[in-house]
This record gives sequence, structure tokens and C-alpha cells, in this order.
Amino acid sequence: MNMENTIGSALRRIRKNRGESIVEVAKATHTSPASFTKWENEQNIPSERSVRKLAEYYDMEPQELLALAYPDKYAPKTAPEENVAADAIRVEDIIAPGTELSYNGKLVSEADKHLFAAFISGILLAKTE
Repeated sequence: MNMENTIGSALRRIRKNRGESIVEVAKATHTSPASFTKWENEQNIPSERSVRKLAEYYDMEPQELLALAYPDKYAPKTAPEENVAADAIRVEDIIAPGTELSYNGKLVSEADKHLFAAFISGILLAKTE
């Protein structure tokens, strides 16, 4: 993990930029200095409630800090890669339920569609390993 993009490094950077001590921030946010030190040193992750209190104290959007502390839950979803052609067909859409496939003018059965999906998925997964 890039240490510049962690909750601990962000908390330390913000606190130092404001010229505050750990004790000052901890007192203002009703947190123990020991807990705050552990957060800055990446030994613990603050609770969502604590992150929201810190964001309020720092007068910033909670989402910014929550995304660092809980990226799976709060990080913005990344946009699809920009190097994909505008007329590209997503494999996910081809094998999605409800999509009808045809070959040589005939509809492909659901069973064959599942085989096709498994085959394509296998190829793509094998390439990423």
C-alpha cells in the first residue's frame, strides 16, 4: 500500500500542516492520544464515527478520509479504462443473463451460452495470472 494514500499518513499530514500536536487533536475530538498515535502509525484504523469526527474537526468532507480508512466501502469507483474503443463490446454484457447470442443466424442455447461464458472467463483469468 502506498503510504501517502493511507488514513494514518493523511491524519499526520493534516495535523502537522495545522501545526497541532497529537494531544491537541485528540482532546478536541474526544479521542485518546494513544489511539490517535496508533492511527497515525497504521497500527489501528479509526472507527467510521471517529473518522467523521476528525473530518468535522478538520472542516473537510468525511468522504475524503473515509475512502482512505475504508476503501472497499467509500472509495470512488474507478472509471473504465480510457483506452477502450468507443464501439467495444464488453464481455460482461455478452455473457450477461438476458443477452441473446446468435451464431450463423441461429440463436445460441442457454446451455451453450454458459459454456461460452465459462470458456471466455477461463481464458481471461488465465491471462491475468
